[in-house]
Amino acid sequence: MNISSIIDHTVDVIANGENRRKFVVQRLLPLKYLDFSSSELAEKKLVFPISKWIPNGLVAGVDSGFVAKRLATIDLVLIRAMGVLFEYSDGKVVLAKYHPGYFNFPQPHLAGASLEDDEAEQSKSLMRLKEEVGVSKKIIEEYSPKYLFIDGSIVPQYQDKPRKESELTDNYHGIISEFESLYALAQKHNTTLIATVEDSRGSRFRSILQDNVVEKMGSVRKEELDGIFDSSLLEYFLQVGERSCAFTYTKNIRQHPVLVDFNPQWAEGIYGLYVKPSALDRPLRVEFICHNKSELFEKADEIASVATALSSLHREYAYPSVLIEADFHAKLNNNEIDIVYNKIMDKLGASVKMRMRRDNRPF
Repeated sequence: MNISSIIDHTVDVIANGENRRKFVVQRLLPLKYLDFSSSELAEKKLVFPISKWIPNGLVAGVDSGFVAKRLATIDLVLIRAMGVLFEYSDGKVVLAKYHPGYFNFPQPHLAGASLEDDEAEQSKSLMRLKEEVGVSKKIIEEYSPKYLFIDGSIVPQYQDKPRKESELTDNYHGIISEFESLYALAQKHNTTLIATVEDSRGSRFRSILQDNVVEKMGSVRKEELDGIFDSSLLEYFLQVGERSCAFTYTKNIRQHPVLVDFNPQWAEGIYGLYVKPSALDRPLRVEFICHNKSELFEKADEIASVATALSSLHREYAYPSVLIEADFHAKLNNNEIDIVYNKIMDKLGASVKMRMRRDNRPF
C-alpha cells in the first residue's frame, strides 16, 4: 500500500467512524431526559442543564512540566510544578498570585540506575505527581481557595502502578498516601477539588449506557457502542451548556488497579461527569469527590457550573483558564535541562563515559 492509499484509507476510516457515531447518537437522543435507576449512573437522568456561575472568590490551579535526559546509568529529570491563584470579583480577575513564584527554576531529580525502561517512565511520572500534590497542599494550607483545579485525573493512572516486584512499589504507595492527604486537607479547608482531563479517552459513560440503558430501551443494540470513547459520543449527545449525569469512577473498586489501593473512604466517593462549554470543542471530562450521595446532584451541578464558567473563554479550546495559566508557567524546554547536564559533564571530565551513544555521534 503506497502513501496515497494509506492517506485515503485513513480518511475513510475516520469519516465512517464519525458517521457511525452520529447515527448511533441520533437514536439515543430521545433517552436524554428520561428517568433511569442505576447505582452506576448515580443520578436519575443522563443529561442536565448547567446552572450559570459568575466567578467570585479565590480559584486555584496546579500543573507541572518536566523534561528528562538519559545518561548511561541514570536519568536526569527536571520538574516544575506551578500553582496559580485567581481572585475573582463579579466574573473578572482582580488579582493573580503564583506559587512558589512567578518564575522558579525546576526541581532536579535522578531516576535510579537499576530501573527497567517501563519503570524509568513510571518513576518520572511518580516524581511529577509528588511535586504537583505537594504544591497543591501548600496552596490549600496557605490560601484555602474555594476551588482547586487539578490538571489530569483526580487519582494516579494505572500506567503509574509498577509491577509487584518493582523497587518503585514503595514510591507508588507513597503517592497514594499523598493523594489521600490532599483529599483530607481539602476537606479540612473547605476547598473543592476539581480535576479536568484535557484529552480524555475514557469510556466509563459509554459502558454504563451499554450495561444499564440501551438494551432496556431497545433503541440501540449494545454492540453498536463498542469502541466509542465518551468524548466522541457526548460530542453529539450534549448541547452547549449541558452536562452528563455524574457516574461512579469505576464499576468495581476491588477490580480497579489503582482505586483498590485507596482507603474506601475516598475510593467510594470519586465521581466523574462531562460538560460541554463550547460548540467547537469536545466535551470536557471532570472528576470530583462527594461522600454523601444525597448531596450528589447539588455537588455535581456546582462542579459543572464552575468548570464550565472557567472553560468558556475560547470557543475552540474549552479548558479552565487557571490551568491554562499554570501550564504556561510550568512548561519546560530542553535548554533548561541542558544547562544542568552540561555542568554535570564539565565536572565529571572526559574520562567518565556518561553520554548515551546516540548523543555522542561524531557524524
